[in-house]
Amino acid sequence: MDKEVIWSPLAKKELKEAFRILNLKKEDRPKSKAFYIQLQNTLYRISLNPFFGQPTEVANIRYIIPHPSYTLFYRHSMKKIEILVLWDNKQKLGELKVIQRKE
Repeated sequence: MDKEVIWSPLAKKELKEAFRILNLKKEDRPKSKAFYIQLQNTLYRISLNPFFGQPTEVANIRYIIPHPSYTLFYRHSMKKIEILVLWDNKQKLGELKVIQRKE
């Protein structure tokens, strides 16, 4: 059974920015479409099996690379997959901060 995929506000913002960058030039629009298809395929796979991604040092948070330029960090539970961050791999890794679960 596939799980519901929910995007955090930060991940939504990063997704919009990724598409904005890819759509700046007319010749890059096919890349934007390819990125969208790769992202949808990745989301489908992790909704079916959340253990598909690689584990991180933080419990219950995994990552997967849907496109060479981006890494997707997500948290999973019994009923949902929460997309935490869509990380642009061109950024410095040290700037990545883990989003802790709000208790």
